[in-house]
Amino acid sequence: MIAKAKEKAHAALRWSERYTKTDMIYLAGGQFWAIIGQVVSSVTVFIFAIIVARYLPKDVYGEYKYIIGVVALLSSFSLTGLSTAVFQSAASGFDGSLHEGFWQNIKWSVLVFLGAFGLAAYYFTQGDHILAYGVLIGGTLSPLLASANLIAAFLNAKKDFRRTALYIGVIETLLSSGALIITIFLAPNPLTLATVYFLGNTLATLWIYRRIAAIYQPDHVKTDPGMMTYAKHLSAMGILSTIAANIDQVLLFHFVGPVQLAIYNFATAIPDQTKGPLNMFNTMTQAKFVDRTDKEVRTGMRNKIFWLALSSTLFVALYILLAPYFFAIFFPKYMEAVFYSQIYAISILTVIFTPAASYLIAKKKVREQYVNNIAVSLFQIGSMVIGVIGWGLLGLVIARIATRFFGSSLVYLLYARTSNT
Repeated sequence: MIAKAKEKAHAALRWSERYTKTDMIYLAGGQFWAIIGQVVSSVTVFIFAIIVARYLPKDVYGEYKYIIGVVALLSSFSLTGLSTAVFQSAASGFDGSLHEGFWQNIKWSVLVFLGAFGLAAYYFTQGDHILAYGVLIGGTLSPLLASANLIAAFLNAKKDFRRTALYIGVIETLLSSGALIITIFLAPNPLTLATVYFLGNTLATLWIYRRIAAIYQPDHVKTDPGMMTYAKHLSAMGILSTIAANIDQVLLFHFVGPVQLAIYNFATAIPDQTKGPLNMFNTMTQAKFVDRTDKEVRTGMRNKIFWLALSSTLFVALYILLAPYFFAIFFPKYMEAVFYSQIYAISILTVIFTPAASYLIAKKKVREQYVNNIAVSLFQIGSMVIGVIGWGLLGLVIARIATRFFGSSLVYLLYARTSNT
């Protein structure tokens, strides 16, 4: 009975390939584990959000998010592109890229530590010891956390989506979120929360790194001579994009305050949860694109875009309709976030050009990635600054939506341009 059901499912997936122009057996297998990991991760994050909304004051949560945002902002001056480079190298058989990437990231994170030390010194002079210690602790641990996180890129390169879901999606999420939930009840202050966040994530990810390295036992000698060059290119072009991705927390905190920052994070949280399965889809397509010719990739591109457009449109319409009821039931203290969340959900429509972005990365179109990252980052930083100063929280939300539409359109134009060169 089970065997026949599997055969029918297999046949149905093969039949659907004539319309999707995608290896549906491969996608379904990877997506199964992605769904498992995403469900556990989403449920855990959801429970954490409910506890935050009910038991943590908005100003405390806003200050905690600010510390996380500042440390993430400082990380823009490290090898942020190393994860993609390790993925590319490991997918090509250079397993030593994992070990090399770990220590290279530590080496190139000196600016993160120096920046955190300098910023902490500034906050000490201002008498704000919470922010001072929070930034110093985060800046010290984040390079180690980023190095250990390379294990996720390695697993995805090996198409080991089962272990990615189990270790990254389930174990890491449960350990880090569980520690934060306990902290909310025992010591609900920004510094303690930030310390537990960085320390808990670092310890959990280091354990996962050692565990997976013991299973695969990658040959340290098999390194990719071009990996670091590619990583530096990606990191250079990623400086602005990393700043753009984290400057919203800093802008809101300074211009509007921690309470509005807390509302903003709840407004964007659920729509941003779509990034989980989308990132897995993106990773899976990249892994496939690496091994395929340009002609093979382009053959199924329009079909992928069509199905993403259809599914994202349905999801956005459903979310806008249900958001008020959802917040009223689970986050009643954050009802003012509903309007902003409904507007922000429109940005989900920009996922339609994700396969085009995967193509640019998989085929190492460095020049096109430079153009895209620089243009989109400048647009986002400029629009966010103008939006926050001019219209506060609403201005920031609109700026993020505009940036996503601008970025997705530019990605597709760059992808289309490569077909003519």
